[in-house]
Amino acid sequence: MVCKSHENSPEREWLPLRTGVLRLHPYCKRCGAVKDVSSDKGKKLGFFVNVLHDLKSYLERKGYKVSQSQIRLILMEFEKEGYSDTYSNSYSIQKEAFVRIVKKYIKVSEDLIREFL
Repeated sequence: MVCKSHENSPEREWLPLRTGVLRLHPYCKRCGAVKDVSSDKGKKLGFFVNVLHDLKSYLERKGYKVSQSQIRLILMEFEKEGYSDTYSNSYSIQKEAFVRIVKKYIKVSEDLIREFL
C-alpha cells in the first residue's frame, strides 16, 4: 500500500543507515514505509520534470528528437516504481533510478544524463 501523505508513527525502530551505523528511524503508521533520515533528502517529481525538459532542449539543439511520449513514459515508470516518494527515498537512490529509466527510453550516455541532475 502506498500513502499519498505519510504519517509518522509515534514509535521508532533501530535500523542501519547505508554506512552500517544504527539509528532510530520513524516509519509511516499507515503503510509501514521507513522514513529516510539521511541528509541526502529526496527531490519531488517536479525536479525531475525540469531535468527532463532541460535534457530534451539540449538534445533537440543537437538534432536528436525526444517525444512527449518518451517523457511521459519516463515519468510514469519513475512514479510507478515509487521513486517520487520523498518520504522513503534519498536523492542518490532517485538519481540512480532516474538515470536507469531515462537511458531505457532515450538512447544517451549515463554521463550526459547525470550532467543535468
